[in-house]
Amino acid sequence: MTTYESFSESFSLIAQFSLVLIAILTMVISIVVYLNKKK
Repeated sequence: MTTYESFSESFSLIAQFSLVLIAILTMVISIVVYLNKKK
């Protein structure tokens, strides 16, 4: 049970990190597209 609990904790951390990473990537891509359209 303890192994499963630690695994779920690390998995939730990874999920949160991936969500933040996806948000940052989306922001960067939208900024790049906006700058390209501006030219």
